[in-house]
Amino acid sequence: MKQEIAVGIIVIMALTVLGYFTIIMSGEIFETHTYYPMTVVFRDVEGLSKDDKVRVNGVLSGYVDTVDLIDNNVVVKLRLYNHFTLYENYEIMVRNETALAGKYVSINPGAPMDESGKQYTVITTRDNLVGTSVPDPFTMLSRLIADNRGNVNATVKNLRDITDKINSGKGTLGKIINEDTVHGQATDLIKQLQDTIEDTREQAPITSFLRAALTAF
Repeated sequence: MKQEIAVGIIVIMALTVLGYFTIIMSGEIFETHTYYPMTVVFRDVEGLSKDDKVRVNGVLSGYVDTVDLIDNNVVVKLRLYNHFTLYENYEIMVRNETALAGKYVSINPGAPMDESGKQYTVITTRDNLVGTSVPDPFTMLSRLIADNRGNVNATVKNLRDITDKINSGKGTLGKIINEDTVHGQATDLIKQLQDTIEDTREQAPITSFLRAALTAF
């Protein structure tokens, strides 16, 4: 009985610690941020959804509030808590959280001057900003294969034809692989090369001695 009570206490303590680090430390219950809205217009959000993260220069700064389709454009409302200066060379993009799943909004606020010295003005509005999307890598691969399906099929057919010819012993490579005579000749050639190399190694000390003797005279 005492052992069961001890195990129960340990389980409760483990769950308490786990809850502390996953809920309280993440700030999901005791929210202390003051949010302000920002709206961004996209042509396509590639699966972005409510409560996805918003990062400014890589720093978590808010979340997606709503995603609405209006007049063939996607209007995304963000709720942000970090304040930053936005310049006219800003970039707002929907990016992949991982290669397999998940999206987030990435905000690059821009800079007052670029490398060439061009000046940029400050954007004071936070409404109807323009955003773009980074296509999912698997979607891009699927589109690439679809656009080049004819070439892919032709390449696969050519590889199949080459493999069939090799297996049937046609062509030089096919004969080398399939005919025992060619294989034997190749083996003899390799052996002759090995013997030649060994003879050269054996004669090397004698050659070096003769060269040194002739040099001395």
